[in-house]
Formats: sequence, C-alpha cells, structure tokens
Amino acid sequence: MSETKQRFNHMYASAKRSTRLAIQVGLLIVFSGALFYWNDYQRLAEMTWFIGLFPVTACIKLVFRTNALLTFNESVRYRRLVWYECALGFGMIVLFTLLSMMILFREGYASGLLLACSLVLFGIVASESLDRKLKQVDASHVTHRLYSRGKVGHFD
Repeated sequence: MSETKQRFNHMYASAKRSTRLAIQVGLLIVFSGALFYWNDYQRLAEMTWFIGLFPVTACIKLVFRTNALLTFNESVRYRRLVWYECALGFGMIVLFTLLSMMILFREGYASGLLLACSLVLFGIVASESLDRKLKQVDASHVTHRLYSRGKVGHFD
C-alpha cells in the first residue's frame, strides 16, 4: 500500500472519530439551547444555537485534521504550513462567529451577506494555496481534492 493511501486511511479514520465527537457535542449544544428556549430565554437559546453550535463543531473537526496531518511529516516547513492552515481555519471560524453575532444583534445588517461570501471565497483560495504548498513540500500529502475523491471510492 502506498504512503499516500496509508495517510488517506489514517485521515479518514480520524475524520470519522471527529465527526462522531462533533455530533455528540452538537447534540448537547442543541439540547442546551432547547432548555433555554423552553424556560423563556429566547435570546440565550439563539446565541447557543447560532453562535455556539457551528464554531465548536468546526473547531473539533479542525483540531482532529491538524493532529492527523502533524503525524505525517517531521519537516519544520511542513509542520509550519499545517499550523498556518489551522490558524486560517480558526480565523475563519472566529470571523464567522463575529459576523453571526453582528447579524443576530443588529437587525437589518444588509452587508453581512456580502461579507460572508467574500470571507468564504478568501478561505477557499487561501486553503487551496496552502494545500498546494504542502504538496510541494511533501509528495505524499493528501490534498483536499484527493481526500474528497477518496471518500467516495475514487482514490487515485
């Protein structure tokens, strides 16, 4: 079995574990918000659902991915690029959370959609750039595209 295939299998197993944990934590957050809502704390329930749910579950997925990638290569440059990708992910999560808070607390925030779209576009471009650099540093790196193709059974 090739090095890339072994890495893919390791990342896939890690992603399954992180998804299981994210679902469990997500259900805990949803039920906590439901308790707030049933006890007439509607604003607190909205904050729990819209501001707490996505960042926590996304951070779980990001940490598991980062830890899996850090086990593959001891090169300083590779590890630095992996940490850059992690920092970019955390930054995107924080910005998304701040944007959600602004939309939740300032009704009629029309430019929020434009800001969110530009944020997503920036994240996609930056992530692809880092992924390309990681592939240059380590030939066996499992790129996002290779991982998504491998999940549906088309591993090259």
